[in-house]
Amino acid sequence: MKKKGVVRRFLLGILAGGILTGALLVTGEPAQAAKASNYAAVFNASWYAAHHADVTAVYGTDPSSLLSHFIAYGMDEGRQASEEFNVDAYGARYEDLRNAFGTNKKLYYMHYINYGKKEGRIATLSGQPVSGAAQQAAPAQPVVQQAPAAQAAPAQTPSKKPENWRAIPGTGAPGYEQAAAILDTLDWSVTKAFNWCAALPYYGHGKKDMPETGDPGVNWFANYGFTNRKGNCFVMASCFFQFARLCGYSPRQMVGMVPSRKGGLTIHSWVEIDVDGQTYVYDPDFQMGTGKNGFKIQYGQKGTWRYQQYTQMSE
Repeated sequence: MKKKGVVRRFLLGILAGGILTGALLVTGEPAQAAKASNYAAVFNASWYAAHHADVTAVYGTDPSSLLSHFIAYGMDEGRQASEEFNVDAYGARYEDLRNAFGTNKKLYYMHYINYGKKEGRIATLSGQPVSGAAQQAAPAQPVVQQAPAAQAAPAQTPSKKPENWRAIPGTGAPGYEQAAAILDTLDWSVTKAFNWCAALPYYGHGKKDMPETGDPGVNWFANYGFTNRKGNCFVMASCFFQFARLCGYSPRQMVGMVPSRKGGLTIHSWVEIDVDGQTYVYDPDFQMGTGKNGFKIQYGQKGTWRYQQYTQMSE
């Protein structure tokens, strides 16, 4: 009830002409006069420059110019400007905010600045809090990594069943018993395991029992997929994550954004695996949705999705 009251006061503050703190205005604040400290919860100039090449091509890398763009255009466009805050993840995570703000993206930013951060609300794609120091030190992820042109689907990659898969670190979590049983029927082939994930019936958006962000973690989604034999991109990727670990790989499940068919960006999840010093993408949902190969593709590869603003998901 307390949070609902805060959201209501926030809306009343907007109707009165500004945010209750007096430091910010939702409308009417000249971008040139804005103080970077007022937007520190959602804006980091270095992060913004590293992730939005189209902006730096016009505005350069001057922090005040980047902040001016963010205030005038970036928030309305839903651009992520720091590792700490992703507007789509914030809205998806909190029903009270969706009910209050609807599709007005700027209001989500302003709410987090004035109340959400203080309330301890989480606004990251991964569902994990980010310290300011970590954000400053974290290397920038390119929006699109340059890579060679499209490659043909790789040949089937067999894997040998380990003598004792239970000795592999992390395999005591929910899902792995079912994953190992399924691998027994797939000859412990990581390629067949990937195709098994890509063949799951899609089940996700709008379903009450299916989270819209990665908050529950890899093992929750994998266990859901193995138990119910259906799921969304998080489930498909998580199932493959567990398969890959059992087959001897060191997978990383990622959560980020990809272009939506309806315009803008939408939250998405996939798996990364390093092979011979090269990072490859394994995206069963991409294969399921497009009919194209999603096994062992590369960032920026022709004909694949444009993966953006991504971070590693917690197990």
